[in-house]
Amino acid sequence: MPPQQTSSTDDGVSHSCTLPHEASNKPTRAVAIHPTRSIPLLNFIDMFSVALVVPLLNQYYKDAGVSSASLRELLNSLFSGSQILGSLVMGALSDSGILSRKHILYISFLGSALSYSLIVYGGVRGLVLSRAIVGGVKQTFTISTSMISSYTTPEERSRHIGRLSSCSVAAFIVGPSVGAYLYKNVDKRAPALLAAALFVFNFVLAFFLLPNESQHERNQSTSGDADADGGSNKFASFIQNFKACFSSKDLGAIVMSTLLFGWISRATSYESMASFYEQLFGIEPHQRGYLRSYNSMLAFVFQTLFVQSALKLVGGEYNAVCAASGAIAIATALELRSSLHFFLLVVCPIVAVANSILRLSLRSLVTQTAPKESLGSILAALDVMQNAFSVSVPFYRTFLFNRLAYADENEDSEAAMKGDPNPQMWLKSSLLHWLIATAIMVRLLLNRKRYVKKDI
Repeated sequence: MPPQQTSSTDDGVSHSCTLPHEASNKPTRAVAIHPTRSIPLLNFIDMFSVALVVPLLNQYYKDAGVSSASLRELLNSLFSGSQILGSLVMGALSDSGILSRKHILYISFLGSALSYSLIVYGGVRGLVLSRAIVGGVKQTFTISTSMISSYTTPEERSRHIGRLSSCSVAAFIVGPSVGAYLYKNVDKRAPALLAAALFVFNFVLAFFLLPNESQHERNQSTSGDADADGGSNKFASFIQNFKACFSSKDLGAIVMSTLLFGWISRATSYESMASFYEQLFGIEPHQRGYLRSYNSMLAFVFQTLFVQSALKLVGGEYNAVCAASGAIAIATALELRSSLHFFLLVVCPIVAVANSILRLSLRSLVTQTAPKESLGSILAALDVMQNAFSVSVPFYRTFLFNRLAYADENEDSEAAMKGDPNPQMWLKSSLLHWLIATAIMVRLLLNRKRYVKKDI
């Protein structure tokens, strides 16, 4: 399961750098580290903890007794559904003033610690509870972004939010490899238990490092400054926000392409299949962590050094989206007959670059095309729609698994979980999906594109 960004209610953003304890007459703890430094640290530890476990999740599923692909996909659907419900509940509690953003971080860290402990000690029932809990409470990145916005001026905000994103990327470069090493050389339970301990440690750090912002949040909620993060009523007017996503043909085409990309990426992913890499390349299960770190590093290097040059080379974001989708289809076709070395040196770089271009270009096109006064509402609605779409993916994958098993005369007896298709059959299916997705994106974007003068 790819690591998914969760959504939650974002609080209003202040253009003032005044700390909350300066705005309140109540005594508060002294803060040794400014929030613009402490929040990225907390976010790095949080994402590092997640990265320790995510590539190994299938192994934990098998160890807990999950023996069928349909049950695994059901667990993934439970996680996605819990994300939506958790966002709505946390958003309502935040809007009503019952919970501050700091309290939501507390819940996120402690809930994640409980969830990751249940992975290794709870069996199948524990897994069900674990996925429901972590899906419901995992609000770290969105809340962190909102808090960073509150403690920065508009001029410096982009730099600090960029630093926050870099911390997350760095965590997924290092974390999967550390998790793989611990799983193989220390104990199978070590990555999940270390992650749980780090979540508790993060809670302690947040308690001492983050300022008391209850009064600050009340000031924020009445300031009326709800900008591109979606504001404090992110889910209160979803119907109006949904309509805003399709207020023009250009914007509607971009939103539909964004939803299609997210859905196809999840539907064709083989990272959650129990023995895909093992059957195709003969690697050991724990080596999935090293592969995840490698792919994260490729994406980070490209986004840091080459993304602007690549967009200029292909003629802007509209062309880039279609070209990148086609490149993933080509990479999937190459993977059908590739060795491990070819996969690492050719296929992985193509996919990493293409995925980076798709994410960045589609996000950029949304911000360029959406009216400035409703950008926050549109981003909020898009966030909810992506989560809603992701709930359907596991059910579609289960249907697809059954169809592929029926079409494959030689049933795959080497699959680690009953119901997982043969890797070659899955790659052929993925190729077809990406070819269809590319054709739809070309139809949506290139037939309706209206280039902005400054497309890049």
